[in-house]
Amino acid sequence: MRLHHVSVAAVACAGLMALSAWAGPLDKTECVAPAKPGGGFDLTCKLAQSALLDGKYTADPMRVSYMPGGIGAVAYNAIVAQRPAENNTIVAFSGGSLLNLAQGKFGRYGENDVRWLAAVGSDFGAVIVADNSPLKSMKDLVTAIKANPGKVVFGAGGSVGSQDWMKAALTPMFNKDTPKHETCVPCVGRASTRHGRLK
Repeated sequence: MRLHHVSVAAVACAGLMALSAWAGPLDKTECVAPAKPGGGFDLTCKLAQSALLDGKYTADPMRVSYMPGGIGAVAYNAIVAQRPAENNTIVAFSGGSLLNLAQGKFGRYGENDVRWLAAVGSDFGAVIVADNSPLKSMKDLVTAIKANPGKVVFGAGGSVGSQDWMKAALTPMFNKDTPKHETCVPCVGRASTRHGRLK
């Protein structure tokens, strides 16, 4: 979403939109962003918050809470295991989260343990560097990667296999062997990725 991205937010949990069709305004709604404030998951929750408020499904803005860890695994497991009856709670998700869930990296709970509600955006990704970086163009970046893939360090909102990592690994600048040599520094969410790289 944006410079930092818009997550494809499959918002997971028990029937928020299904409830809204017959229950009138929802009460005490919450969106869990599985990262620190300021990144794509946060933006996903804010978009859902605005949509519910603008559509008059909620009288008050939806509460946004933060539960970072494991590209969504911590939030997913906590909601499914500890709060399954909270029909007015949704969890923001991304394509990277879904990939890890499909690969069994989220632990004992699978994709059938929640109800998938909606996608609120798509993630286009971005490449950002500090103002004082010697890389001034995409051409400079491609040249540096081709010369020495391990010397160019990528910061990502998550570890290897995350949505950010996949975007870098799938870019046309890489050949099929380059991702094996890519240096990826995992951060908890894209906000911390941006702040860490731009200092």
